[in-house]
Amino acid sequence: MPELLNALKADWQLAQNGTMSRVPLYHQLYSVLKAAILDGTIPLDAQMPTEQQLTATFDVSRITAKRAMDELAAENLVSRFRGKGSHVTYQFTPRPVRGPLVGMLESLIEMGEHSIVRVVSIDKVVPPADIRERLNLSDGDLAHKVVRVSSNKEGEPYAYYLSWTVGISRSYTKRKLESTPRLNLLRENNINLTKMKQLLSATSASGRIAAELGVEPGAALLSVRRFGHTEDGSVVDVLEGLYNPKLYQYAMVMSID
Repeated sequence: MPELLNALKADWQLAQNGTMSRVPLYHQLYSVLKAAILDGTIPLDAQMPTEQQLTATFDVSRITAKRAMDELAAENLVSRFRGKGSHVTYQFTPRPVRGPLVGMLESLIEMGEHSIVRVVSIDKVVPPADIRERLNLSDGDLAHKVVRVSSNKEGEPYAYYLSWTVGISRSYTKRKLESTPRLNLLRENNINLTKMKQLLSATSASGRIAAELGVEPGAALLSVRRFGHTEDGSVVDVLEGLYNPKLYQYAMVMSID
């Protein structure tokens, strides 16, 4: 709770220095608490700070703290029970950011053209259960598994890739994968991706991957898991990329329409 209160206090101070300074104190406090609930900072079922804690942290009256909490309850964001405190009733659900696929694919192809690619292994094998489920494969079905390492022009490895693909019939060799962007090879196999879902997270480098990327075991890596869909909605390609953040950055530019 102390860490949460400190974070909320920082947001409160920003609100007071901005346009929110013109609105009543209870509404400022309500807005800070509401934003923390809506963005998942205070998750579903978590206990809210008590009126006494709000009073002490934000230097407001008990009436101000109570009115802010009453506003949250009126919007069904929290439930208040005498003797049990207030708990969050709002379920935060991350919303995916959507963007045009064409530009993204072309950027990936361009990045591949300007990287040095080394294929560590290429096999046609039965994928693990979670990949089979994603690719809608039966227990004995095979998929192409490729492990690659990409380096910059200076020869510094910045990315480790593991991909699983179905529908490959030709031109998917070590030589081709090291000389041609993989997305171009998918197109040569009549695999035309119309949608990609990406999940970004952080992970730590295992000993094997650390050796491939030239980092210390346990070093922080950016993890990007990408699911490639065709027009009928089928997932035909699953790729996990692990990136050295010292050599690779994932940038997004967004604008308000």
